[in-house]
Amino acid sequence: MSQPGQSKSKELKLTSKQVFTPDSLKDDKRKIKLLYLIKTLNGASEKALTIGLYELKQKGLDLGYQFNVIGNNVFSPMIKEDITALLYVGYIENDPQSKKLKLTSSGQEFLDKQQIEDDFKNNLAQLLSDIKMKINAIDEENRLKNKRR
Repeated sequence: MSQPGQSKSKELKLTSKQVFTPDSLKDDKRKIKLLYLIKTLNGASEKALTIGLYELKQKGLDLGYQFNVIGNNVFSPMIKEDITALLYVGYIENDPQSKKLKLTSSGQEFLDKQQIEDDFKNNLAQLLSDIKMKINAIDEENRLKNKRR
């Protein structure tokens, strides 16, 4: 309980965020590659995507993300920011049923106009065969958890 003469005040905290536009994403190779990965996987949950990107980095394909590992949990604030930006401009959407991030039609149109190196595509295709089962297992586990709720 507050003492007489004391008053409680609430502080308003403002944080600034960079505004993303489709034009600003044209020069962001990391987000374009992330979009391409989501397309290649035909959708993935944020958790599966993060672990997949971590595995790709361990195998030598670095998309420029920094990871934090605590115990068995892998996370990256950078991936979260990029996903938020792609959601904001409407290039990906979160499927309410499967909880997977998937490309939208405008995301597909944007990706079709982008130049992605063949070297990256080939390396990704080669490495994805190794980690795709792990990504699918994480998504299936999430699906089963959500089904129980």
